[in-house]
Amino acid sequence: MILMAPPTHSLRYFHTAVSDPEPGLPAYVSVGYLDDNLFVECDSDSGRYKPRAQWIKDNVGADYWERGTKRGIAQVQAFGIGMRILMERYNQTGGFHTLQRRSGCEIREDGSIGGSRQLAYDGDDFISFDMNTYTWVAAVKEAEITQRRWNEDTADLQYRKQYTEKGCIEWLRKYQQYGKEALQGRARTSPPATPDGLTRLSCRVYGFYPRDIAVTWMKNGEMREQETQRGDILPSGDGTYQIQATLEIDPKEGGRYSCLVDHNSLTKPLNLRRGKNNPCLVSTRISELSACKKLSFFAVKTRFTALTWTLTGVLPLT
Repeated sequence: MILMAPPTHSLRYFHTAVSDPEPGLPAYVSVGYLDDNLFVECDSDSGRYKPRAQWIKDNVGADYWERGTKRGIAQVQAFGIGMRILMERYNQTGGFHTLQRRSGCEIREDGSIGGSRQLAYDGDDFISFDMNTYTWVAAVKEAEITQRRWNEDTADLQYRKQYTEKGCIEWLRKYQQYGKEALQGRARTSPPATPDGLTRLSCRVYGFYPRDIAVTWMKNGEMREQETQRGDILPSGDGTYQIQATLEIDPKEGGRYSCLVDHNSLTKPLNLRRGKNNPCLVSTRISELSACKKLSFFAVKTRFTALTWTLTGVLPLT
């Protein structure tokens, strides 16, 4: 397996509310990621903000978790209200529906910074915050009333700008220091030896639910079922799963190699080609592929969720 350190470092929070919770699927769940590493979570069943990585547990005190828990309680209420508002707006009286938010910031390889804040309803983009103009932009007509009202709140627009450019970046750098030793160990894995000068290709698929999945390497469009070596399907810690599939090849033979992924959240199998920057690694997050013919940042009805605990304001959708 050959892994490369990511070109950027990111702090991401994701939250999801569902209209029809069930055992194992709370009404509200949240997770926080430093790069691709889960480090905090909360759900409406436990009502607590909890560590999911030892490095964060070792570096913050009880007040950190208490503050996070209080914000979480407020978010549970806000997302519940938002869900009811959107169901009314879409003329829905029942059924399974999701309201999701993704937000965070990043420090790029060249030192520049960026951020994002997006909301989705039932797996489709609803509204997003434009980091260039610092205004909200509706993705569908049902979001236009929300866009107008949120853009009228100039104080909150300014807060979003300051948080993205300063507050979030400060937390990102602080968390990087907290988890530096542990995360460096995960970010770089020494490539294992391969016999006779062969090259090992690696296909990593993560963020999928339910557990069953098929991952197979292909050469020139033909399945290499017998040669594909698959690791165990492992839990990611956020309700989703991950798997690694490898293939040893002789680079002298040439050929077009791709990784075929088949999962029931996809309308059709996904054929992933090797990238130019890292031709030995293919990686994709299934939870970022909607089952609805178009890209969206979450798959419909998945348990992958998240929350921005460090944000203080609660924006109503009305």
